[in-house]
Amino acid sequence: MSAPETTEQLVRSIFEVKQHFVLPDGELEFEVAYDASTGSKFADFKAKAAALGYRPELSGSADECVLTVRKAGQSPRALSRVPALLLFFTLAALVFSALLQQEVYRELVPNLSPYASFLAYGGTIAAILGAHELGQRLVARTRDAGHASSYLIPGIPILPPFTPSWGFASSQRDPALNRNSLFDTVVAGLLAMLGLTVLLFAFGTVTSVQSAVPFAQTNLANTTVTVNPSLIQIGVYSMLSPFVQTVSPGYVAVSPIADGATVGFILVFLCSLPLAFYDGGFLANVALSPRGARAAAYLSILALLAIDTPDYWGVALLALVLVGRPYHPRLLDDVSPLSRSRRWMFACVVVVAFLCLPIPHALGPFRLP
Repeated sequence: MSAPETTEQLVRSIFEVKQHFVLPDGELEFEVAYDASTGSKFADFKAKAAALGYRPELSGSADECVLTVRKAGQSPRALSRVPALLLFFTLAALVFSALLQQEVYRELVPNLSPYASFLAYGGTIAAILGAHELGQRLVARTRDAGHASSYLIPGIPILPPFTPSWGFASSQRDPALNRNSLFDTVVAGLLAMLGLTVLLFAFGTVTSVQSAVPFAQTNLANTTVTVNPSLIQIGVYSMLSPFVQTVSPGYVAVSPIADGATVGFILVFLCSLPLAFYDGGFLANVALSPRGARAAAYLSILALLAIDTPDYWGVALLALVLVGRPYHPRLLDDVSPLSRSRRWMFACVVVVAFLCLPIPHALGPFRLP
């Protein structure tokens, strides 16, 4: 029995076939009945078809569901230097940002080792960025999410929002199995980054030391170096307050690790926004309709423009450029919808994003005790 005949029998054994076509280039096309179990059937069929050297795709709609089976091509992948270049510029921005931060610690705690503060602050941010990549790659292997390229967007430390990176932008080089697998992979990076950020902020808060001089007597008193905490930071501090060293009135708690984690919260906020090619953009495009995802992106840009401190106008302009490019996630199963539980999770991601946002100074100064 030939491979096409074997594949046809396999299709008919799994799906209810309405019509069958053999296309001129040898591809097999089936119109199949769609029901609630079709998504899981397709995942099972994909694994079996791959063993025969075929790659299936499910397209159309629930009313007119088309299964296309074609030979799996092994096209060579050209390695792009863009991710490496952007990583280099991000690391350079991180080093420069850590050096600038050393001047802050020199004012507040002169006896603090500059090497220790440099490594603690820079290493915290680097670990948070690395957690994002590690989380996505580990889950991608188990969720059949295809191959994707992540691009670190370098920030400019001397310009607001004073972060060495503006988050991650991603592109798909291979299609994911379905919306659920793509969602799980993308959200894994965000959760890994958020989880490590919370842990590092908690550790930095507990191990913080009191400044050697009152804050009002330093050259930092009249600068914009201070950033309001986010609601998550306030919540974490409230839970840990019995274990935190009491600071005398007028003095401030100093912790390079907690400061690096504060940058981490801003990165979680940026990456979670439903902007095209950001993590939140991928989630919006699999959870919402194309029109809904586009509306969410423009609302996010308006939110960025409305925030006064830190100033996110640069990120908003970048997002405005990205949102102008039409985007549709590449999926082998483009018919099965995202599960209801994941839709709720997407809503939670948006809420958590704004919980990670430092409280705008327009609402007043906030400082952890």
